[in-house]
Amino acid sequence: MKNIIQPLLYVLLLSVLSFLARAESVDELLADMERIQQDPAALRAAIQQGEYRGTLCFSCHGKDGNSTRDYIPNLASQNPTYLFTQFEHFASGERKNYVMSKLATQLTDSDRVAVALYFAGRAVKPRQQPVVPSAEGKALFDSMCFACHGASAHGSREYPRIAGQPYEYLEATLLKFRDKNPDRAKSPMIGVVQNLTEQQLKDVAAYLAHMR
Repeated sequence: MKNIIQPLLYVLLLSVLSFLARAESVDELLADMERIQQDPAALRAAIQQGEYRGTLCFSCHGKDGNSTRDYIPNLASQNPTYLFTQFEHFASGERKNYVMSKLATQLTDSDRVAVALYFAGRAVKPRQQPVVPSAEGKALFDSMCFACHGASAHGSREYPRIAGQPYEYLEATLLKFRDKNPDRAKSPMIGVVQNLTEQQLKDVAAYLAHMR
């Protein structure tokens, strides 16, 4: 038994050390991002790098960060810290998506910082939505969503911008939270939407899709 336990403890220790090293690396990269944002010349260089390396993202999310398909989210005007953190989650396996999980590992640390800064600086463009907003959707947003996503739904370092996202993407994502999709298992949104009906989720998605 002792011979079995010792290797297991060794593997566990390596896993913990790897996690701590990655956490430290992420914090350092976020600090680098903040320094870049305070230096106009460095920010311009990073945005240029982000535009070059972001070509891998353009076919789905658009060169200007406005998605090319309604089931794909916009990256334009997202908080760069939030974007970078999501890249890290895909790279580490905390979030899973067939395309994004592969793509995130192909980008270097500096690439992920640069791409986040590039898309954060693009503007969200109005798009044709298949639904109209309703008073019910506004009431739901005002009572449940603004506390985390902000009064304008522009998000923060921790929470995404959801204003102006494609309706199809918003609806599908909210339903995944309601249905406790395994890919969204760690999201606080699962608890938020559990008592909402499908129609209520559609109402709030329609309202968000028309926000600017």
